Amino acid sequence: MATFVFDTHRAVKDLAAAGFPEAQAEALVEIVGAAVGENAATKSDLDAMERQSTAQFVAHNRQMTAHERRMAAHNRQMMAYKAAHERWMAAHKAAHERRMAAQFAAHKRQMAALAAPEQLTDDWWIQRMEARFDAFERRITIKFAAIILSTFGLFYAAMRFIPG
Repeated sequence: MATFVFDTHRAVKDLAAAGFPEAQAEALVEIVGAAVGENAATKSDLDAMERQSTAQFVAHNRQMTAHERRMAAHNRQMMAYKAAHERWMAAHKAAHERRMAAQFAAHKRQMAALAAPEQLTDDWWIQRMEARFDAFERRITIKFAAIILSTFGLFYAAMRFIPG
């Protein structure tokens, strides 16, 4: 670090001219001179600090530029994802609307068929009830046959294994 030059004689004279006693002016100049001399920065110190600050600013500026590029790339990627998602949602919505329209049309046809007077005749109801009774009769027949077979099986076992 360069030597800092402080004219102590002139400082004492200026303080004495301002009304300080000479002993007090000398003590004050000595204290100030010691403090300033230890902490004084030279032009070369300031130049070195300026170079360091400039280098740090340039490095920070490079980092910010790189970060801005990454953010721009991320933004483009997110916009592409958003567009793809919106396309998928539109296709899904259209398919859903088509299915719902088809189901509604089928339901409407069924309701119209039920409300048609030609289908509400006695024959239609009778045919429907006969079909239900036929299905019920088949189930009962199968169950009855199972009961009969198991009863004959028990009867046969009883006849064969019971002495008498």
